Amino acid sequence: MKSSGLKKLSYLFFYVFLVVGLGIALNQSLKQFPEILSSSSTGSNKEQITLFKVIDGDTIKVIVGDTEQSVRLIGLNAPESDDCRGDWSRSELEKLLAEQTILLESDLTQGEKDKYGRLLRYIHTGRGLNVNEKIIEIGGAKEYTYDKDYKYKELFVNAQNTAKKDKLGVWGAPCDTEKN
Repeated sequence: MKSSGLKKLSYLFFYVFLVVGLGIALNQSLKQFPEILSSSSTGSNKEQITLFKVIDGDTIKVIVGDTEQSVRLIGLNAPESDDCRGDWSRSELEKLLAEQTILLESDLTQGEKDKYGRLLRYIHTGRGLNVNEKIIEIGGAKEYTYDKDYKYKELFVNAQNTAKKDKLGVWGAPCDTEKN
């Protein structure tokens, strides 16, 4: 009987150790997913980002420390402000970012900056919203792959398919000759 009790106790300790070990490993993995990064040059420190201005549906200006930086949203292309639905797209992005904590996420497959010197980033809110995905989903922009596939491509393509199906924003009725 002693040996049976000792065996059960050793199994119990083994399972507790296993569950605790897996819990710790899972916790460490979840802390890194998604890897939300600031727009610092090293990309290794989290930093509070302050929205300065929304330029159009795919470009914003932020304050990082004491520096103003332009940020181009990865994985999408929105109408320019003077194009059909450009003002609407910019306005929708402003609404998504209004009074939100803004977190920027880089993507190693896309590089640090574009040819115009803008940081290339995904935008997340402090509440966990992927802003890039949402602006596509409401029709404020089209999914756009510049050179290489990127981290959220499948998610963005699905968002675009939803907007197309529902004829939202850029997928809606054609614009007339006046700016909409």
